[in-house]
Amino acid sequence: MRFPLICDTDYTIATAFAVARRLVGVAKRTTFVIDADGTLREQFLKVTPRGHAAEVLAAVKEIWGR
Repeated sequence: MRFPLICDTDYTIATAFAVARRLVGVAKRTTFVIDADGTLREQFLKVTPRGHAAEVLAAVKEIWGR
């Protein structure tokens, strides 16, 4: 399965989604799943690294039906 990922090196997206923490130097650990139409379909606000990839992949599969 292929889907795009975004690298937000200038905090533009993190600021727009209210997860930027410029003083700390990183954004809050958050994952957003956005569909092909640009609609926010899922957000994971409290990310724990262990198991997170599987959780996001399940959401992506549900949205795109793959």
